[in-house]
Amino acid sequence: MHWGRWLRRGLLVVVVGSTAALIGWSLVADGKTPVAVVSGALAALATMFVPPLVTALRPGRPSHRSGPAPSRVFGAVPRVAWHFQPRPAEVRALRRALKSQGRAALVALAGQRGAGKSQLAAEYARQCVADGYDLVAWLNAEGGATVELALLAEHLGLRTGAEQTPPELATAVTRWLGDGDRGRRLVVFDNVDDPDAVAPFLPGPGGATVLITSNRQEFAAMPGVTVVPVGLFSPEQGRRFLHEATGLPDGGDAGEVGEQLGWLPLGLAQAAAYIVRNRLSYRRYLAALDGQDLDATLRRQAGTDHPGVLRATRLSVAGLTADDPDGDAVRLLTVLALLSPDGVSREMLVAGADGLGLTGGVGRALDLLAGASLVTLGGVVEDERGRDRVVVTVHRLTARVIRELASRADATPPLTDAVAAATGLLDRLTGALPSVQAARRRAEVDELVAHTLALHEHATDVPPLSQLGWAAGALQAAGDLVRAVTLSEQLLADHERVLGAEHPDTLRSRNSLAIAYRVAGRIDLAVAAHERSLDEVERILGRDHPEAWASRNNLAVSYRLAGRAEQAVTLLEQTLDEFDRILGPDHPNTLKARGNLANAYGSAGRIEQAVAMHERNLAEAERILGPDHPDTLKSRNNLANAYRAAGRAEEAIVLHEQTLADRVRVLGPDHPDTLKSRSNLASAYQKAGQVDRAVALYAQTLAHCERVLGHDHPLTATVRRRLTRLGRR
Repeated sequence: MHWGRWLRRGLLVVVVGSTAALIGWSLVADGKTPVAVVSGALAALATMFVPPLVTALRPGRPSHRSGPAPSRVFGAVPRVAWHFQPRPAEVRALRRALKSQGRAALVALAGQRGAGKSQLAAEYARQCVADGYDLVAWLNAEGGATVELALLAEHLGLRTGAEQTPPELATAVTRWLGDGDRGRRLVVFDNVDDPDAVAPFLPGPGGATVLITSNRQEFAAMPGVTVVPVGLFSPEQGRRFLHEATGLPDGGDAGEVGEQLGWLPLGLAQAAAYIVRNRLSYRRYLAALDGQDLDATLRRQAGTDHPGVLRATRLSVAGLTADDPDGDAVRLLTVLALLSPDGVSREMLVAGADGLGLTGGVGRALDLLAGASLVTLGGVVEDERGRDRVVVTVHRLTARVIRELASRADATPPLTDAVAAATGLLDRLTGALPSVQAARRRAEVDELVAHTLALHEHATDVPPLSQLGWAAGALQAAGDLVRAVTLSEQLLADHERVLGAEHPDTLRSRNSLAIAYRVAGRIDLAVAAHERSLDEVERILGRDHPEAWASRNNLAVSYRLAGRAEQAVTLLEQTLDEFDRILGPDHPNTLKARGNLANAYGSAGRIEQAVAMHERNLAEAERILGPDHPDTLKSRNNLANAYRAAGRAEEAIVLHEQTLADRVRVLGPDHPDTLKSRSNLASAYQKAGQVDRAVALYAQTLAHCERVLGHDHPLTATVRRRLTRLGRR
């Protein structure tokens, strides 16, 4: 019970008591009998206070004056379109479909690209937000629903392990949405282009309400799905929109504009914006529209039956030059068309603006694009922490036109410039997000990975190799090991295709893939990949090349984890000698090699050597890197493990407790290194005979590992095995 509720009830009792006394006194003063006094007082009190008293004491019913409870919103629900036109026929059909299927329903809004399906779905979603739905999720499903559903599963805390693949996470969230006891939920699958890809993830009856927007009609044949057609504007709606948007009087020319654009809402919005910005009449706009060439390639690539809409987009883009002679708006629009169709956070655009090469800044370019109805803004201006959460989105039909125009030989700017600008933007953003912060800044990581993959799809001739490498590393650092391995495999394939099998960057990507295998616990694959990597590096670059030293170091670590300790010691002694001689004893790589050799000594049973080397390495790391550097924390963890192996349990406990606290503070509670520290501390408790503390911490750690790393991860298996051996599992 909250103190505020007790205070309200206490005040109510005081008011009731005081009023009762006043009523009773007034009746006595009038000479009423005691019965009359009592009955009159009770009647007055009942009339005045019983209704509000019942309302105040009724549990679980919020006051209507307080408004609906806040919703949990996932994704960027589009804002109201410019001069939004009500669609009463479609809205009535939508509500009938929802009502006919009960509390939960599967409804597909089907229509042509640019017909306003997303706006109609967004209008309903915004109403659900206002009504206090428990969940309103807006998912981009253009390339399938798997990735978006996996991110929704992360948002809802449904991940049970890092080994879960996106399809497994999508299935998990589908089951969750199908549970009818989870309150009111709306999920919108926007712009579905493959019904078969979405069908496995539609929750059954009794679960969430689902809206689907698509230009495909196949949903009509899918069981349990009601199709609500979303047509074009009627001539009356289109004329009204043009009049409201432009301020021009209605007439025959307005009707001809509508007919030229097929009464498609997207085309009408771009036309109206162009007319307003250039102060044209409808007749002059029609003349300008006729001047736009349109070839079959553009029409085929855009995927629309309305060539007038494509001309309108081309005209709108061309019309930007008058207000933007430097070309910032077109340059930014082309970059946006290459990035994730979910849209780009405005905050990210501002943060990475230096990489875009704009002369007048992001703000002015966005104003021009929004004014021309070439981009839309969604999300909220500020969240609860005051951060900008506006998302800039290019309509998919518009984006297709922009990409096709930019790919032409005479395009200005050419597609290669746009790819370079998009890469520059991502370079600035990823450079400001070090891997050590990836676990704590997961939302930024996920968005940047989505942009990287979209750019990879559209720039097949010049794939963003450096960005793919960053994405794989960031996901690995965040503990998303399955996706990290997948991207590492893709990165190696791209390097081999673009640069060749013997290019130095290809060799590095092969080494990175081996490390990804090792971190994911796939030790046999890691050993094989590291052995091949070392052979290739020594053959191509030579045995004394720094890359060869790094490859030997990494192979030795995998040997140790595979139980081949003596081979690891031999390799690491050679590597440390080379690092000491070439790089110097204070180089970070030398510190890592010394720590790896100390670990190998411990695995080989040479405990005293291991302790002495770890003590030296920790002192050097604290002096060179600082006490909070992740490598320093790793050195401290390694020394604590060596103390434990040497029977110095109390010293191990003190050092493990310090390391755990520091890793929680620096890396976050769910970082894989933090989970290792929890397991190591529990092991130290066990070694010291503090079994109850060990069991409690093992149980807590196992729950964390199963949720973050997965049931089959090596660390999860180790913790489970240790807990079982204590007989408490």
